[in-house]
Formats: sequence, structure tokens, C-alpha cells
Amino acid sequence: MCPAIDSQVGRIVEAIESYLSAHPGAADSELGIAEWWLPTEGVDADPLTVAEALAWLEAHRGVERQKLPDGRVIYRAARGPEHGEA
Repeated sequence: MCPAIDSQVGRIVEAIESYLSAHPGAADSELGIAEWWLPTEGVDADPLTVAEALAWLEAHRGVERQKLPDGRVIYRAARGPEHGEA
């Protein structure tokens, strides 16, 4: 669990981590995560709370943010040095 964050955000963090563990190549927007990933993990959350969870995960290297050429932002599992990336 994420001790320094709100319990609802902590549940979302855990659900995102679980989803990414089962689907390591997944990538989606805040809205897509709220509408598609979280329900499969039994979690209902609004995009604003999902954004808080993603910010926590990004700060703790659980996810990385990617800006697409059209300006949309998606999130995916963080890739570390073991994958040849920084």
C-alpha cells in the first residue's frame, strides 16, 4: 500500500499496478484507465482521482507518461535500465 496517500488513491494505485502486471504492454489515458482498466480490477474511480494515482506512480517510477504527437498523454509501465532505457 502507499502509506503517504489517501486510501482511495491507494486502491487505484494498487489496481493500476495489478493491471500493468497482467498487461505489461498496456498504455492509456487517464480517462481510458478509469473507464477500462480499473473496472476489470473491481475499482470505480473518476479521472481526477486516477490522475492523482498516476502522479504518485510517476513520482515513484511505477508508470511513465508519454505525450503523443497529437498532444494526448498516455501512461504505461515505467521502463528501467533493465529494458535498455533510462
